[in-house]
Amino acid sequence: MKKFFKVMIIGLLLVVAAFYFLVLPYTVKLMTNYDRHTFEHVLSDTALVAKYGIGENRNPADYGFSNFEEVDFKTLTDGIDLNGWYVPASKAGISQTLMINHGRTSNRLKTMKYLALVKETGLDSLYNIFIPDLRNSGKSDDAETALGYEFAEDITGAMKMLKDQYEQNEFVLWGFSMGAMASAIAVNRPDLVEFIQSEGLKVDKLILDSPLSNIYATTKAESENMGIPGFIFDMSFNQFDHVIDDWAENMKFSYLLSHNPLPTLILYGNGDSTTPASILEAEIEGLSNVQAELFEGAGHVLLYTRPEYKDRYTQAVNDFLRK
Repeated sequence: MKKFFKVMIIGLLLVVAAFYFLVLPYTVKLMTNYDRHTFEHVLSDTALVAKYGIGENRNPADYGFSNFEEVDFKTLTDGIDLNGWYVPASKAGISQTLMINHGRTSNRLKTMKYLALVKETGLDSLYNIFIPDLRNSGKSDDAETALGYEFAEDITGAMKMLKDQYEQNEFVLWGFSMGAMASAIAVNRPDLVEFIQSEGLKVDKLILDSPLSNIYATTKAESENMGIPGFIFDMSFNQFDHVIDDWAENMKFSYLLSHNPLPTLILYGNGDSTTPASILEAEIEGLSNVQAELFEGAGHVLLYTRPEYKDRYTQAVNDFLRK
């Protein structure tokens, strides 16, 4: 009998060890990591090229911006090498930049198509454009992203670079999915806000397309879809919270868009299963600084590419940026 209990206890200890050293790290990694999408990875896959909606276009020159520059820069705090495209305004003396920030499992090839909107509306006479590859994307270094917490450092690093190299000090952040969450974090995370203010930088507006609006609610829903038991998710999320300096409670729009109530345009579809409309609508309810545009039936980051919505999308962005 003693031998039986000894074997049972050893077995239980092995199960507990496997849980803490295998299961939890795996589930936390689902939140902090994803496979890097390089240019080569995207351009060698015809299905991805179609999903990105870029056709034969490969850089800003293909959208009529032959004067673009490719820029190397670093993120704000941890020395990661990043890369992006800077497109100067069509008029001299413009000190405001529209920064277009991609989301998870993406890169700047996916966001460059919005240069067509900029060209069509003449917004290039009002703004310089910067389209970065945030960490773990495109031509930038591999790194953990932590659902936008680390992306926010890259966005802030880009603003610093644009000030130093191009004398830019005012910005509009236009973010997609996790890039939208990161854009909102960048203007709220205390250490980043302190840095932005110390550098004399200013963010005037936010445009958030198909945004990740509440990391807990969204990852919880996804874990349920994957069949992950609730107690494992809760323990994993707690571990993830420690990774991001115990700031997960603030990674939701009900806090981010009210704590720093910038004028914000939100574009979303109720056919989006990645960042569900129901979660977003609960987060922005009652926020007077938010203009929300619902596109019926549209999926995740597929608003501008649907022909029936392209004109409305273009008009909403153009009107918002000209206010």
